Amino acid sequence: MPEEDNPTAAPEPQRIPFDPVIPAFREWAVLKAQVTEQTSRLNRLRDKVAAAVERRGYVDHKGSQYLDLPFPVPAGDAEYIRIKRERRVSVTADEEAAERILRTKGELLYRRAFPPVPTLDADELYVLLQEGHLTEAEMDEILVQRETFAFRGLTA
Repeated sequence: MPEEDNPTAAPEPQRIPFDPVIPAFREWAVLKAQVTEQTSRLNRLRDKVAAAVERRGYVDHKGSQYLDLPFPVPAGDAEYIRIKRERRVSVTADEEAAERILRTKGELLYRRAFPPVPTLDADELYVLLQEGHLTEAEMDEILVQRETFAFRGLTA
């Protein structure tokens, strides 16, 4: 008796073609999710430990903070004996203060610190084209297309 005539016969399993990109993509997607989760966990732990060092640690002459561990803590190829919350100082210019002070000192000093910077106004290029000062060929030379790709996995 043919299968289609036998209602109790098990249906043939449907074959799904193998695509070698699927295991590679699945591994990428799983690793990406793990990295995101691990990074979040790492940052929470860092903040918790840094707060303990700030509360309980001692400060050196440079302002860095230390917390000595009661025993060596092995991790990977290292053995940690102390935690350091390193003080770092960077100097940045307050542009508003510089502008306010230098404007009172005159245009010459102001322009030395704030030189005019030429910038391209892309909208003005189209106006120049419409007015006939630029040709289509010149516009094609000026406006160059650059192609980039971003890799993403999409979910439903």
